[in-house]
Order: sequence, then C-alpha cells, then structure tokens
Amino acid sequence: MAGCKKKESSTGVEAPKGSIYGCVTDFATGEPVRNANVQLRPSGETTLTGYDGIYEFKDINDGDYSITVSKAEYTDLIDDYVISVRDGRRMKRDVQIQKQSAVLSIVDNNQAPLHELDFGSEVSLTSKMFNVFNNGTVKLTNCHVVYSCNWISSVSSLPSEIFPGQTLPVIVTINRAFLAPGQNSTLLTVVSNNGNAEITIMATSSGGNPPTITILPASNVTVTSIKCKGQIQNANGGTITDCGFYYGTSSNPTLNGNVVHLGPSTGTFTVTLTNLDQNTTYHIKAFATSNLGTGYSSEITETTLSGLPVCGATTITQLDPTTVKAESTASGSNGYNLLEKGFCWSSEGTPTIDDQNVAYMFTIDGDYHEYLNPLQPNTKYWVRSYAKSIFGISYGAEMTFTSLSGLATITTSPATLTGDYVITGGDVTDGAGTVIVDEGVCYGSSPNPDLSPSFQHTYDGTAVGEGPFTSYIPKPTNSGYLYIRAYATTRYGTAYGNQVSIYIP
Repeated sequence: MAGCKKKESSTGVEAPKGSIYGCVTDFATGEPVRNANVQLRPSGETTLTGYDGIYEFKDINDGDYSITVSKAEYTDLIDDYVISVRDGRRMKRDVQIQKQSAVLSIVDNNQAPLHELDFGSEVSLTSKMFNVFNNGTVKLTNCHVVYSCNWISSVSSLPSEIFPGQTLPVIVTINRAFLAPGQNSTLLTVVSNNGNAEITIMATSSGGNPPTITILPASNVTVTSIKCKGQIQNANGGTITDCGFYYGTSSNPTLNGNVVHLGPSTGTFTVTLTNLDQNTTYHIKAFATSNLGTGYSSEITETTLSGLPVCGATTITQLDPTTVKAESTASGSNGYNLLEKGFCWSSEGTPTIDDQNVAYMFTIDGDYHEYLNPLQPNTKYWVRSYAKSIFGISYGAEMTFTSLSGLATITTSPATLTGDYVITGGDVTDGAGTVIVDEGVCYGSSPNPDLSPSFQHTYDGTAVGEGPFTSYIPKPTNSGYLYIRAYATTRYGTAYGNQVSIYIP
C-alpha cells in the first residue's frame, strides 16, 4: 500500500488535502451504528461514528488507505478495500459490521451440559433444578420458559435479560398425582431473542393407585372460619404419609390454593380453616398421600358469613321545608354488634357515609330515628339508612323525597257586591309546614293582580293560619270588572290563589 507522504506541487505550493467519510451500519438490521471506533490505516488515526453512523477523516494527504471498525458486541471488521485519495478529493467508503453470536445453554451446577432432568419414582421428590447459561459475549433478551404438561405444576420464571457469562437457576415442580403409570417425559424449552435450548423432564409413577378419598359437608361456618372434614375410604395398599386440605378462592385449589398438612391418618380427619375473608366463597378439596401417590376428593364450595349489619328501609315524615324525620331499624348479625348506625342523604344521587350529610347514633340494635336538616326547600333528596360493624358497612334500601316548598296552598273565594263593599276572601288549605306571616287578597282593574305597586291588596294578618278568611274591598268608584286573587305569604315566599272577577256597575 502506498504511503501517505506530504505532496508538493512543482511551484512549491502544498497540494490540497482530501478526506474519507462513510456510514457504518448493522449487517442484520441496516440501522446506523453509533460510537463505533473507525481507524484509518496506515496512519493509525481514529474517530467515532455519530448518531447517524457517519465517520470522517479530514485533511488527508494523497495516498492509498483502508479502515478498521470495532465496537463492543460486534465482530471487528478489517476492511481490505483500498481507498485512493488523489488531488484533495473527498472519498466515500460505507461498511457493515456484524453482532457477535450469543450462546444459550442448559447446564448443571458444574457448568456441564444437561439434557435431562429425571425426577425418578420417589414420591417425596417433587422439585428439581437446572441452570440457564449465557456462554456468549452479548446479552440475551426476552428470555422465558415454555412447556405444556399437566403434571408440571410450576416452573420458576427467568429475568427478561441474561448477561454474558451469567448463570441462572430454574426450579421445576411436578405433581405426581397426574403422572401416568410408568415413565413420563415432556420437553421444556428456554426461549430467547438469540436461540433456544431444550431439556427433557422425566418422572416415573410406581404404577399403584393413590388413596381414595372423599370430602364431607363443611360445618361451623363463621365470618372468618370453616370447619372441614375429609375421609380416607381406601389406602389401596399404600402407606398413608400425609393428608389435609387444599383451599382457595378459585376453582381447582389443588394447584393454586393454600394447603393444610395434617400428617398420617387412616380414617376421618378434620381441621378448621381460619383467618378467612368475610363473605367470600372458598373452593376446598381434601387430599391424602401415600407411597403410591396422592389422591384428591371432589371439590366443595362454602361461603363465609358477611358479619355486616342488617339495615331496614327508611321512612320519611315531612316536618317543615328544612327538616324531615327519618326512621329505620338496624341490628348486628352473626354475633357481631353494631358500632354505629344512622342515615346519609344527598341531593345529587345515591348517598354514602362519605357525603357531608350524615346523622348517626351508636350501637343499640332496633328501631331508631333522626332529624335530617338543614334541607333546602322544594329539593329532591336521596336517603339511605346505614350501620357499621367491625367487618364494614351496610346500607338500607335507597328512597327519595322532595322537601316541602314552604309556599302555602290557597284558593280565592267568590266575590259579591254588598253595599259599599266587595266581599271576598280566601282559604289556606295547606300551610306548607311553616308559619304564614301575611294573608289577604290582591285586586285591581287588570288581570292577575299581585302584591306589586301596580295593584292594591288587603291585609288580613289577624287571621294568620290555615283555614278560610274574609276580605272587604271598598267598592271602586269606576265601573268595570274588578279582578281578585287571594294570597298567603310565608318566610319562603308568597303563593296566590285562583283569580275571580266581579263587574262593578
């Protein structure tokens, strides 16, 4: 290869200098490789590629060159292509580099290759281990274990990344109750982004029958406990080494529930499951294990008691526009006393004790009442009774009511002309649960008279209250129709009765 000597023109002026540039990409993906180290040969000058994979050597004398590219996790590239720089030209050379291979293998504790994991026929042996080894120079990703076998009950998980030289254990657990007679085998695969590895899992059944077992109806069900009873009907020639119960909140608790071990037994065995959740359905199976395997009963379900109080419906008695009387009943259940009871109400839908409006009292079972206030007149409310125990809160049926408007209901009496007066009045048929502070009639020559300055009115406040009253209107001096409406005023507003009229000759 030619050297890289400085070159001068015949006039003694230094010749222009050239450059070499290019892009480094990944051989598999075609993506730019950043921070790759590019060395120019024979000068030994080095540079790093940018985010776009581009490198460049500037101010190069005329001559013949080549490059070497290196980067962690990639195989070094010694490029033999000759890049000739002449007369200060800018020359391009693109290259691709390849990632190093990762090696995924399954090994024993001594790093020796492992192809089989044999559980043999020993009944007590249900868990064994193998190791996953990354014997390469780059990390493995998306690592997980794949299997399809009903007698493998669980396989411990792998992290998603395994780094070069790292060894990780995998624990396989089997359920011998699901083994077929004789030798059983299945394939388990460790999967990664850069290769897979396989191992054969084997186990042998003794060929005898496990114990025959049944589960009896549960008893003494409480809020937090269930008493269970199982019975070994036949040991089938084996020696019983353990019995007990599997239980959980989902079906088939043999595999995914809790377990209670009671040791050897030859007949009926019982246990009380404790620390259970209230008002929860549990799936329960009895089991018995012998040297011939494990037998399981059918599954039963039992639901623990709620422990929540019992709440009655709510009745409402209207008292005035801002107050109602609420009545209900509450009691503890399953032996657990009340901590609190009361009512909650809201004008915006189904109320809870988290709402601002709550009236309450403590602990005593039976009927109770509370006064709900302050309410807004003529407003719809939702109300529920509630009660608390140590297990939580219960609500009674929801009901609605609309508070009193505070406006009276009134009718206008017919008008008659007698001498110098028009005699009329009104009848307050409903005082709206509040005090009537003024009543009388409004009248004038225009329809729909009211208390505005455009009309006149009488004041019959001496007859304040529900019932009829009589009003006397001086006879108008002008002839024509006289329009009349009775009125009644409370502190919440004024209500008007129907309009009557009389012709004044």
